[in-house]
Amino acid sequence: MPRLPLQSFARLSISRQFLLVSSAILLIGMVAGGSWLGRQIETAAVNRAAAIAAVYAESILAAQLGQWSGREILGSDTHAALDRLFIDGPLKRKVVRFKLWDGEGRIVYSSDHAQQGSRFPLQPALEAAFGGEVQARISRLEQADNSPERSQWPTLLEVYVPVRTAADQPVIAVAEFYHSTEGLFGDIRSAQQRSWVLVVIATVAAYLALRGLARRADDTIVDQQHDLQSQLVQLRAALGDNERMRTQLGEAGARTTALNEELLHRVAADLHDGPAQKIAFALMRFDEPAAGPDSTVDSRSVQGVLRSSLEDLRNIAAGLGLPGIDGLSPGDTILRAVRDVERLSGCTVDADIDSLPEEAPLALKITLYRVVQESLNNGVRHAPGSILRVRARMDGQGATTAVLIEIADDGPGFDPDPMEGSGRLGLPFLQERVRLLGGVFELDTAPGHGTTVRARLPLLSADPAHDQTRSNPAG
Repeated sequence: MPRLPLQSFARLSISRQFLLVSSAILLIGMVAGGSWLGRQIETAAVNRAAAIAAVYAESILAAQLGQWSGREILGSDTHAALDRLFIDGPLKRKVVRFKLWDGEGRIVYSSDHAQQGSRFPLQPALEAAFGGEVQARISRLEQADNSPERSQWPTLLEVYVPVRTAADQPVIAVAEFYHSTEGLFGDIRSAQQRSWVLVVIATVAAYLALRGLARRADDTIVDQQHDLQSQLVQLRAALGDNERMRTQLGEAGARTTALNEELLHRVAADLHDGPAQKIAFALMRFDEPAAGPDSTVDSRSVQGVLRSSLEDLRNIAAGLGLPGIDGLSPGDTILRAVRDVERLSGCTVDADIDSLPEEAPLALKITLYRVVQESLNNGVRHAPGSILRVRARMDGQGATTAVLIEIADDGPGFDPDPMEGSGRLGLPFLQERVRLLGGVFELDTAPGHGTTVRARLPLLSADPAHDQTRSNPAG
């Protein structure tokens, strides 16, 4: 089914619609303006001829007519003088026919003597001339008095000039001049052609200017469309990432709950099997005097047991708590974790921290500390004597800025697949900590190939210390 013109037009770009409409308007304006200018040129040429004829009448006819009142027949002398002017004289080349009308519509003189004495109804142009106005027009010689002229010329320029004996006297007659239109039409056509050239040049210049503006506007619109499309793609990608992060956050929350439960069981077991047992032993020693008057309590052994219990409690508390890092930068937090591991283990860690920001959310710093601490402790515990390395740097810009951290050792490595369900909570806890902040956790290890832990943590992650629900940076 063919498209309707309006439908096809509506499918065009705004700039093309503008060009089509403006082109149509310019074309119509060019035709209308050129035609109007051509008519003005023609009118000006006719008026100029009328002005010249008026000068003839004022400078020549008034003197020739003398005291003629316009009511009687011209005298022979006046008749002969007019013949000398319009038949035998120099005006013969300018005026192809001359008529002198009286107020009753009678031709009192004509350069074609056969028309003299004829009477015709007054035409509007003749009436206006008797009213004192010079009239001029290009005539197709269709009037009743034009039959002799119609047989010789297709068109003539007719000029009606009021004739007065003096400037302040009434009109006594009307002089009708007929001029050939050959030269006049040539001048008019030449002037009209020049005017059309100017109109066309002006129209083309206006079109080119509008085309340039439309092209610039179209380029701007296209650029803006591309930008909007790019932003839309980025927004869709961000929405997809947001949705994935929401799913990841939910999964991480559920897993963290399970891990916390396991941790609580582990802590309970550590308390029961360690400090609780030792304190119970101490209480039993205190209960021994009740068995007999000769029983004695070994205070030193009780003190030793209690000190050991206190040390166990401190160790458990140290594992649960975190040294004060509120005022530290992310880089200093990582160095703090490295130094704590070095102090407790006696190992040396190769740390390389590259231009981290001075400020970061507390949740980010806690996670950085735990990732470094747990990864290095695992290296010390499972890869004794290996080289421990810590690398940290920034990645991305703006809202995607993140901290990249890598902890590696060249120890024996291990198979990560059986780690699930093994009862080991360190690495699973680290993975969930990172995921809760919208980050990415990677474990790269294999038997005989060492172990590398990598984490990418968004810098703009929410701080759970202030809002436990805002742990997704994109949400």
